[in-house]
Amino acid sequence: MLHPRRRATLIAGLAIGLAAATVPALASPQQAQQAGSTVTAVVVVRPGVHLPLQVAGGHVLHVFSHVGSELVRAPMASLTALATDARVAGVTPDRSGRVAGYVGKNDKKDISPSGKGVFASEHLGGGAGNDKTGQGVNVAMLDTGLTDTEALNRASGRVTDGVDVSHLADKNGKAVTSGTFTDGYGHGTFLASLIAGGKVKGAGGHAIGVAPAARIVVVKVANDQGETTLSEVLAGMDWVASHAQGPDGQQMIQVLNVALAVDRPTAPSYGADPLTAAVEDVRAAGVLVVAAAGNDPTEVGDPGMDPQALTIGAADVSNGKPSVADFSGSGVVDGVQKPDVVASGVHVLGMVAPDSEIAQDNPQGWQDNGLFRGSGTSEATAIASGVAAAYFSDHPGATTAQAKAALRDSAGGDPRDPRAGAGLMQMVSNGAAKKASTNTGEAGFDAKSWKANSWQPGFDWVSLLASSWSASSWSASSWSASSWSASSWSASSWSASSWSASSWSASSWSASSWSGATWSASSWSDYEWGDG
Repeated sequence: MLHPRRRATLIAGLAIGLAAATVPALASPQQAQQAGSTVTAVVVVRPGVHLPLQVAGGHVLHVFSHVGSELVRAPMASLTALATDARVAGVTPDRSGRVAGYVGKNDKKDISPSGKGVFASEHLGGGAGNDKTGQGVNVAMLDTGLTDTEALNRASGRVTDGVDVSHLADKNGKAVTSGTFTDGYGHGTFLASLIAGGKVKGAGGHAIGVAPAARIVVVKVANDQGETTLSEVLAGMDWVASHAQGPDGQQMIQVLNVALAVDRPTAPSYGADPLTAAVEDVRAAGVLVVAAAGNDPTEVGDPGMDPQALTIGAADVSNGKPSVADFSGSGVVDGVQKPDVVASGVHVLGMVAPDSEIAQDNPQGWQDNGLFRGSGTSEATAIASGVAAAYFSDHPGATTAQAKAALRDSAGGDPRDPRAGAGLMQMVSNGAAKKASTNTGEAGFDAKSWKANSWQPGFDWVSLLASSWSASSWSASSWSASSWSASSWSASSWSASSWSASSWSASSWSASSWSGATWSASSWSDYEWGDG
């Protein structure tokens, strides 16, 4: 069994390491309860339970009604009692995290800066990178925001600001649910360029993205220092679920890119938790969740471990013979082989703003052609989201199950490597899509095992809550392979392409459409919001 105090690590193409909080550890649950200590926690309710669910002696800070959870601050004793309530599926601390962009040269998982840079559209076949690929499809990107670049910008009509929940409340306790949407960190900008980036100078005749005609919906869940929390990630997923369909039932968001993953420190095996529950709620809203497998080769990260997600591992195609990257997460999740497929995730070429933190901290990532290079399962996830956008563009009205099956069926490569899932991702041909396959990869799912390992009951969550703010509990110093490395690349000049945004009003996606009552907040203190 994984110990509750085991290092917890949020990982993806850019890893998210759980930040150490700035408060002293509580020695035991008993001491915490005797002291009347309060804890900030996420509560997930069972289907059909109305939110908010009040907590004795505590406050409901935020309600995420479309993913069945809420954020509360309450005494430990009240949370202990709440966990036994028949309406409650589980309780977990609202952990802090930070998106981090580079694994140092001395880290054993560092990726060598040598090797050929790879464009996102390479090895995919079909119409990958073509001007009209992905047209009419909206990809929500749960990340650090997006800064305009030559490859992808708001003036093109291919970027819409959805919601910024990277500051659910400021230090004065005032609710904050919208912001600038720009990306001071750089991770979201880089991934967006891989999904939908167009033609730029220096790209040698290549579009930066797989689906240059798709639109990115910015769902900012981490601030400009890359800091985030479990509740902010849930808030972003809740927004996607609530805005997935228009008033007339039209599907407005087809794909959700989740290039974040967290190690599971609280149970002996995989099982349901707040993130996996949110994945299933988002998919129920008609959105295909494309999630990173994570960069720990010994396991599958959360929420990519959810059987209903299209989980993406990383392949190395930079040397001409595709293979699964050494760092790519994999495993069997209660009868389901993960990842579902792999996509290029080593030395991938994209764009970031020069003044972003990633670019400033990792100058070796710049190429001679002005592009930036990165590696990790988040890069692979972004490429897969581009392929998914192309599929939905070619097959409007397709269900998430149909899309998942078609993307798995179209994969190629060596099926003998279980870490590759169904194989190396390819664009879906019309012939493959017409097979009406049911190959979602979920047929072997063991629901009994999944339920038995859910985060409540089955582990000592009270101890976890009591120790969750210990600086020794969470280490942000070491996580999975993600690098930004240098290489030369020849290039030529060409112009950007875009498609008209006149059919869709960006104003309908403003944060003002959220109910103030839903997002009301009480006090947020330095106690619960460590500097990370």
